[in-house]
Amino acid sequence: MMRSMFIAATVIAAAATGLAPAVAAPLPARPPGSPQYIERTVWEYHGERATLRIYPTAWGWAAAGPFTNGAQSHDAWAELLEHAPDANTLSMQQQFFCYWQSATFTNPGKVDTWNLEPWRQVVSNTILLHSGCNPGDPDDVFNW
Repeated sequence: MMRSMFIAATVIAAAATGLAPAVAAPLPARPPGSPQYIERTVWEYHGERATLRIYPTAWGWAAAGPFTNGAQSHDAWAELLEHAPDANTLSMQQQFFCYWQSATFTNPGKVDTWNLEPWRQVVSNTILLHSGCNPGDPDDVFNW
């Protein structure tokens, strides 16, 4: 427990100083027999900017939303990291949780993918929600 608190504090300090990309604290592996929330992920590139396209399963779409519980959110994040371990940054985790909890409100009618970009900044939840879970720059070509 102390080690994970130290890691989290170190990551936050590095992010605040801009020394290195912040890495989200590691989560335990997904519990055996838990529902599958993520069908697949695909890294796509537009110029030099990367986008991680997340294809939720029907169960993922059904479980996500404003009434989801924290355990489901973290199980889904852990599953995402099984598909795309290099997505483990604070910015991408923040974008994922935004989509997980509010995608039906921030992007109504969008039912194919959730798109996370590693180049986006860590921002307040208010800014995150008002930007449709994609803060920092105009949306890339995958977020229309």
